[in-house]
Amino acid sequence: MKNRKTILLLPLLTTLLPLPGCNNDTTPGPPALGVQIDRMGRAGVNTALVDPFNLDAPSKGANQDAYNASAAPSQWAGSFAGRIATNLAILDSLDTVCGNQLLAGPAPAPGRYGTLATVLADDQLYLNTASGTCTSYLAVEANAVGIANSDCGGRTPLYDTIDRTYSVLALGALSGVSDGVPLDADGAASLTNFPFLLTPR
Repeated sequence: MKNRKTILLLPLLTTLLPLPGCNNDTTPGPPALGVQIDRMGRAGVNTALVDPFNLDAPSKGANQDAYNASAAPSQWAGSFAGRIATNLAILDSLDTVCGNQLLAGPAPAPGRYGTLATVLADDQLYLNTASGTCTSYLAVEANAVGIANSDCGGRTPLYDTIDRTYSVLALGALSGVSDGVPLDADGAASLTNFPFLLTPR
């Protein structure tokens, strides 16, 4: 008898519930696979260099969104290096010494910041897979421009990527500038305990 009741209820349920499925929620689902909404191989590049001094918030947001949505590495330099170079010139003056930024040209002339702008527009992480020592963010890139080291580079949760980025932009060195945040408020990250980053508080 129990099975018979179940069978009799099925036609009624299918007329009461919307098909397919039972969810009436009209909230958009997650983006389809393949639609890029963000990219941040190197921390701080978009925030500090794409359009940091634009006071028009919608315009600034649109430019930064365009950077995040750009999915073709072959187009990154052409699309963003010019904009990045302009802002590199401003950040180079933070220590009151213009021209000491990493890879800056020797003379105050057009193109002075083009080399570093092109490097930074290529927003990918590079690894030295032959090395088992991983203690330094941007190590592979540093080695490529003459700062010799054998570190694996990449970007582990333990690297202070913002301090390294600001040091490169303002001083032309791998250290020396700090954002004043030595440790996240929720504690230290880990290289061994999944999910590596602590639960947000």
